[in-house]
Amino acid sequence: LFGDEKDDSNLKLQNREGDIVTTIEPTTQKYLERILEQINDRWKPETVGGIIIDPNSGEILAMSSIPTFNPNDIGSVKDLKVLSNPLVENAYEMGSIIKPLTVATALDDGVINPNSTYDDTGTMVVSGKKIANHDSKARGITTIQDLLGYSLNVGAATFALKVGKEQFAKYFFSYGIGSKTGIDLPNEATGLTNNLKTGRDVEIATAAYGQGIAVSPIAVAKALSVLANGGYVIKPHLVKEIRYTDGTSEILKQMKDGPVLQKK
Repeated sequence: LFGDEKDDSNLKLQNREGDIVTTIEPTTQKYLERILEQINDRWKPETVGGIIIDPNSGEILAMSSIPTFNPNDIGSVKDLKVLSNPLVENAYEMGSIIKPLTVATALDDGVINPNSTYDDTGTMVVSGKKIANHDSKARGITTIQDLLGYSLNVGAATFALKVGKEQFAKYFFSYGIGSKTGIDLPNEATGLTNNLKTGRDVEIATAAYGQGIAVSPIAVAKALSVLANGGYVIKPHLVKEIRYTDGTSEILKQMKDGPVLQKK
């Protein structure tokens, strides 16, 4: 409850009952679930999940993970861990999906441009530690598109170091990496991002390709939305409207923050 608890009219207002209208789009949700089942059947992962988000509004159009459960038959659940939502409540080293954020940071900071290239040597040594592409293969003069297409760790690390430790960390924190998104679901995880604050080059280099930092999948969806909506931070949400039993309704409007990235 909010406000003065002695105010009966305010209590009555806050205690109104109603139905929640979610942002979930049924056809999109079914499609996501079908794709996840195919992935689960083929690769047998411990957990698989996915989020489809509108990058402009923050509306969650679909969200699902496996293993799952039937909410109409909770009594049959043997492992209580399946009752949690790993896409919101867990933090992971997300790996190469972070690379687009690194490239966007370098572009926005002006240390590279869309036509920039770098010499991909396959491996590099940073702070006495060896960093390598997934196959350690050197590809020579490489474009930004090939960096992303072939998921090259050396390229991501190279561009992050061009940005610089403090500036790179500032960008990542501005995307929401390391903080809660504020999504309207319980038990949201906070990211583990102390490596962005150590002041060592190697931690920035590894964070550039999604290692050494752990974040929730919903936080990554929020961050990547910045790249798709013109540079603005949005708030992921699942509730679109509340329809009260007294005949009134409340439409929840979500506004963009930002801008984070500037058009140049």
